Amino acid sequence: MLAIEGNSDYAKEEYLEAELNYKRSLNDEAVNSNKDATIYNLGNSLFQQKRFDEAVEQFNHVVTTSKDKSLRQKAFHNLGNVYLEQKNYEEAIPVYKEALRLNPADEEARYNLSYAKWQMKNESEEQKEERQEENQCDNPKEDENKEQQEKKEEQEKEENEEQQEQDKEQQENKDEQEKQEQQEDQEKQEGEEGEEKEEQQPDEKEGEEGEEQSEPNEEENQKEPSDTSSTGQPQEPQEAQQLSKDQVMQLLEALKNEELKVQEKLMKQQDKGRAIRSDKDW
Repeated sequence: MLAIEGNSDYAKEEYLEAELNYKRSLNDEAVNSNKDATIYNLGNSLFQQKRFDEAVEQFNHVVTTSKDKSLRQKAFHNLGNVYLEQKNYEEAIPVYKEALRLNPADEEARYNLSYAKWQMKNESEEQKEERQEENQCDNPKEDENKEQQEKKEEQEKEENEEQQEQDKEQQENKDEQEKQEQQEDQEKQEGEEGEEKEEQQPDEKEGEEGEEQSEPNEEENQKEPSDTSSTGQPQEPQEAQQLSKDQVMQLLEALKNEELKVQEKLMKQQDKGRAIRSDKDW
């Protein structure tokens, strides 16, 4: 987590790095489970960089919003330390008192409270006016640290933009490569389908020729019998014509004559097949 990295940087006295990690952690609410503690630590990192006004802002946020009594007591303590560093004894005294109210065992806060009271009591009017003027002036050290922070943040911003541009370019190259691969696969598939189609065409042609050869036979098989009409219906039998008596006699006579002719023909054939007996004795 970023807050843990900030704690590690703070332990190594890398206060600027700690500050940046604490701020990143606060921006990422999904991973920041203890926001008040992170704000308190951010105030400490700013205090170490002598950026007292910014530190006061963080500590004031904790003492007014946090429900953690221990965390609020520490924030009051450190808020008193900020005012003590600024020689703002009027503000330091009440916050040290609040820190002692929440934790009477805080001996450091008790000592600092006594020191602030003594300084305020023994301070001359001239010293007081001089101190107030100093507090109203900008702190050179604070400005220097702030400038370093802004420079660091600007550098990180540029690095992030450069990284985003690289990621975008890589994604575009990846999309282009995938598109090209899809096009190649499609062309390959179309080529294979074309080859299969060409292989199938000779078989289809042979099948068509076979069908053409079989058509005449089918036409012959489809011819109607001779006893059917053009409509496909069987013809009705015609009534037999009645013969006259003379016609019947003529027909019988013709049949009789025909029968005699057949009998004569048969007899001639039988005579030819008989052996001829010879009277000579050899």
